[in-house]
Amino acid sequence: MKFKTSFTNLFLKLFLLVSFSVVSQDYLVEKVPNRYRLSWETVSMSKEPDLGFVGIGFDLFSRTHQSTERYFGITSYSTMQGIRPGLITLGVSSGLRTKLFESGLFLDFGGFVGGGGGGAADDGGGLIVRPHLFVEKRLGNLGLHLGVSRIDFPTGNISGNQLHFGLSLQGDNYFKTKEIASSAIEIFAPRIRSFRFGLVGTRYFQLQKGSDSDKATKPLGTAGLVGIQIEKRLDKYWHGIFKTNGAFQGGIDGYMSILAGMGGRYALVNEGLSLKTNLLFGPSGGGAIKSGGGAIAQAEVGFSLRLKNNYDLQLMTGKTWSPWGDFTTNHFELSLGKSFELLAPTKLPKGVTHFKVPASDYSENHLSFATFNRTYFSSSKALDKSGRPYLTSFQLLGFEVQKHLNDRFRLHGGTVWAYQGDYGAYAEGLLGATYSIPFYNHWEFVTKAVFGAAGGGNINLGSGLLFQYAIGVERILSPKSNVYVHFGKVNPLEGNFTPYSLDFGFKFQLHQLLKK
Repeated sequence: MKFKTSFTNLFLKLFLLVSFSVVSQDYLVEKVPNRYRLSWETVSMSKEPDLGFVGIGFDLFSRTHQSTERYFGITSYSTMQGIRPGLITLGVSSGLRTKLFESGLFLDFGGFVGGGGGGAADDGGGLIVRPHLFVEKRLGNLGLHLGVSRIDFPTGNISGNQLHFGLSLQGDNYFKTKEIASSAIEIFAPRIRSFRFGLVGTRYFQLQKGSDSDKATKPLGTAGLVGIQIEKRLDKYWHGIFKTNGAFQGGIDGYMSILAGMGGRYALVNEGLSLKTNLLFGPSGGGAIKSGGGAIAQAEVGFSLRLKNNYDLQLMTGKTWSPWGDFTTNHFELSLGKSFELLAPTKLPKGVTHFKVPASDYSENHLSFATFNRTYFSSSKALDKSGRPYLTSFQLLGFEVQKHLNDRFRLHGGTVWAYQGDYGAYAEGLLGATYSIPFYNHWEFVTKAVFGAAGGGNINLGSGLLFQYAIGVERILSPKSNVYVHFGKVNPLEGNFTPYSLDFGFKFQLHQLLKK
């Protein structure tokens, strides 16, 4: 009897210990500083008006030692002044930021490499490089910077050394990590930050076509665009918004825009139906659209209808116009989106880079970011829009964000930009899905299907809509990174550009925490 009692007590103690350990499991979170950047610089041109470039970028930081940080990010440099609307580039940026004094001054040295072009500019194959050196003054989370830079299209005829100035907004990302930090503090009920990610279709009405030198406009009627938008809730009424899209219908293939701005929101029926307004501004061009130097503005108003599981449907209408060009159109927009409540503490004790939160309160949002080189191979005897045979091969730089729905299936959006060959203005915006099958010790076999809008560089894609299919293998290098090779085929809905593709890339795994 005594043995039975002792055994029962021991069993209860073990049960309570295991139960407590399960309930009290924590997620370890790493704080990663970030920076949003906006800059302006003017490149002197000898035979035409100077080109004004706006820079829009996002960086993630990691500390090298106490006063120096290195960063890696994505940046776009695009014209908004001159006669080259549609000269838009995208690439990777990297550098070092060092604290100079305790007064908030920082020295930033880095560079940018990317692809792109457009606007009938002499951009060669599309490769662009841009080293920079600037001093930044921090005023809280706001930064003001002034420095020197050089924009150079090495295979084209655009280059210059110039002053540049800009501003930045400092912030933080928070990622789940598997690093061991038993001494990390535990935070209960931290702040949650709401983001919305949406797919958006846009219809332009009463559209005009023609270049800056073509005074005779040709009415097009309507054109269709497809893209993505990201909203960040600032408070109950206000949000920041970023939107990019490209044409796939209406005879303006090659047209695209990159827009950023602010918006307002007012709940009409218990947050189920809301009135929304947006005001955006940014570079655009291509497709022979007369957008002056490339700058356009967009004002819109509409409604947001909340659906189940944080999905929503937005209907917006408004006006898009070029402040310094002849481009003007009315537009209608339909967007399907999903909102996420991300972990984002307001303040952490000084020097704290890791902390714990209860696992019972959060779920994982597994994302991955990939950067890759794509080679297009064409054996076709078809001719491009200028009447020349397609090159047997040329190179493009690509980026992709994937949302992991489970261990095998993921949705993604991406873009590729030409940087070598004769197609500097060519770019694609793509949406699709990937299915993976593990087959041997950290190796996966993948199948991939995407569709999207593309154009530029005199490549013949008809209206701009295309489909791509690929197979490949991926190798898991670590819990945070993969390397992969994909082989695929391009099939446009119209046009004669049907190359094979070979992608080689690196993928970085990101695990965010969402409020349950």
